[in-house]
Amino acid sequence: MKALKSYIDNNGRLAIPAKIRKKLHLNVGDEVSIKYSDSELVVSTFHSNIEKARNILDKYKNIDLQKELKLMRTEDADKF
Repeated sequence: MKALKSYIDNNGRLAIPAKIRKKLHLNVGDEVSIKYSDSELVVSTFHSNIEKARNILDKYKNIDLQKELKLMRTEDADKF
């Protein structure tokens, strides 16, 4: 991971350097996600989040997830 300096303006906006915006294909109005902890801020693109979700779901490609969810809901309903 590379690090570049940036700044936060008077309105609290984080400036993303042009070099990074170009590499990530970010344009004005694009949606990003912001995660934070006590000492770290991570900004990710919408498309990278979709790709991560697809990679997670890929291991379940042979399972009917909708059917499994219905079964779980039925089992939970039967408990009450």
